[in-house]
Amino acid sequence: MAAFSGPLKPSAILRLDTTAASKPSFLFSITAILSGQLACAIIAILTEISYARFLGPYSRGLISLCLMSIAFATLLGGLGGEGTIVYWSSRARNAFTSWLPAVLCWGILGCTLACVSWVVFSRLHLPFLRGISPSLAWLVLLNIPPTILFAYVMALLSGAEEFRFRAVCALSRQVIVIVSLLILLVCMGRRPEIALWANLAGLLVASLAALLLLKHSIKGFWRIDAAYSNLKPTLYYGLRGQVGNLATFFTYRFDVFIVNCFLQPDQLGFYALGVVVSEAIWQVPQAVASALFPRTARTDLENATDFTCYVLRQLFFITSVCGAVVAITCPLVIPLVFGASFRPSIAVIWWILPGTIALSLGKVACADLAGRGKNGYSSVFALVSFALTVGLDWLLIPRMGILGAAIASSIAYTANSTLILVALRFELKVAWKTLLVPSLHEVKAYRQVWRNLTNALDYTARNKNLSDSKLLSSEGE
Repeated sequence: MAAFSGPLKPSAILRLDTTAASKPSFLFSITAILSGQLACAIIAILTEISYARFLGPYSRGLISLCLMSIAFATLLGGLGGEGTIVYWSSRARNAFTSWLPAVLCWGILGCTLACVSWVVFSRLHLPFLRGISPSLAWLVLLNIPPTILFAYVMALLSGAEEFRFRAVCALSRQVIVIVSLLILLVCMGRRPEIALWANLAGLLVASLAALLLLKHSIKGFWRIDAAYSNLKPTLYYGLRGQVGNLATFFTYRFDVFIVNCFLQPDQLGFYALGVVVSEAIWQVPQAVASALFPRTARTDLENATDFTCYVLRQLFFITSVCGAVVAITCPLVIPLVFGASFRPSIAVIWWILPGTIALSLGKVACADLAGRGKNGYSSVFALVSFALTVGLDWLLIPRMGILGAAIASSIAYTANSTLILVALRFELKVAWKTLLVPSLHEVKAYRQVWRNLTNALDYTARNKNLSDSKLLSSEGE
């Protein structure tokens, strides 16, 4: 692999992103994904406000616990199929019918395993599932298969780089969720079950829409005989990343179960809201990671190296600024938007933000490594971070409550991201400065953008003052 040849200029993005004429440019992909994510984020915030205002901290804690249980069962049942779908569908030489039936076969088996496992665990009355009633447990079970299906169809859209359609499907899901939630609030009252019914409705509608969009691409998906030779390769690629996916999930979300084990559901509600707000800065990194994975998989590795370094440098700057804005504004925003009862979430945000910023880089680095077929790194490092999370959670949560959970998560996030960046630097054979520090040319470009923005605002303000003066003058006459 060729070493990095020098700083990448912003104008070189278009030159580098011409590896496949039929594929959208990276900038177009980012715009499509980010616009969809921002629209989804707005709806998600409205949903969070509905949880906070209509259901309160106690029910919000139970909802978070149930959604995390669904996410874990989905991850377990998916058997790494999402990453396999993105990786294989990004490579033009692999026809869908030669591998997709194999992935779906493993997905069906994994879904069955996940559903059976949930039925067993939900009936054992384990401490970390405390508070989940039989009705909530059955709703969790109903949500598992459609969640796996939705994850698979979204992965198909990502692998095909159909990011506009992907954004539409994601947004349709969020809209259906909040509309269903508000209707069920009127029909069923203020119960945590309505959140799971609304989530189920959103999954089913969005999955159906995505399948209709993909009906020509997935033609012949039932022909397992055509994909028989790829049963082992698809499972191997999925499982190789699945170990890391499971460990990463528990690194991110294990604290939810431990908080529920030691504390009351209202404390979990405070903690869940703080985590959601701090993770708002992941909008850009998640969009970048989604677009970078298939691009790296199909791109010449030397150009991919240059491009990845450029992206990481800009991302480091952007997420740091966004994190500072969140830290400064959250003491005002949280009580105003979610209610004064959620003030304990503010400290959670402050303590977890450093790790959230660090993990922004880790997400993009993982996407690049996965695109190079090096997803084993993330698996190993996620296991290390998971072990760190477990130790810190058991040490800090009983002593410090939700602040201990935030500190433990922040440390684990930072450790995980550091290890991933070390591995990426080793693979790319670049200096730390090249990987993370914006060049002087790039800093000047940011200054010019800021100058243009302030000039535009000043121009708008002057025109408004001039219009107001003319209006007052005409009224005086």
